[in-house]
Amino acid sequence: MKNELGVFSPVIITWIIICLVYVLFIAAEWRILTKAGEKGWKALIPIYNIYVSHHIVGMSHIWFILEVCTWIVEAIFESVRLIPGWAVIAFGIPTVIITVLSELIHIIKLCDCFGKGTLFKIGMILVPSLFTLIIAFDDSKYQAPKHQKEV
Repeated sequence: MKNELGVFSPVIITWIIICLVYVLFIAAEWRILTKAGEKGWKALIPIYNIYVSHHIVGMSHIWFILEVCTWIVEAIFESVRLIPGWAVIAFGIPTVIITVLSELIHIIKLCDCFGKGTLFKIGMILVPSLFTLIIAFDDSKYQAPKHQKEV
């Protein structure tokens, strides 16, 4: 929608930019999966794309199950406001720890699978969006994790 001056509203421009960025990151995930020999369309399915991404880097299914459990706990805490403070702490702290550990392991293993070194891993931890785009669109080749090569 245009305003009185004939220009698009800042809200519309913001939404267009958000959508373009979202499409860019879907394309990056698609590219990473295809580099790893998976079907790119798997990047389009929420939750399943995370499962596939964990699989290509050789992460145990336990990490995926733990992440799903943390999402369930977070959803419960968001929807039920009457949860006592001690429960939020008792379940919230392990949830954060599991999420952070899982993401760090995934980042390190993803970088290893694409032949990236320590500095790249640090960059990926600090600015994951940028470094995900680099992995997706550079000329690096996927190397299956050691345990998947033997199978």
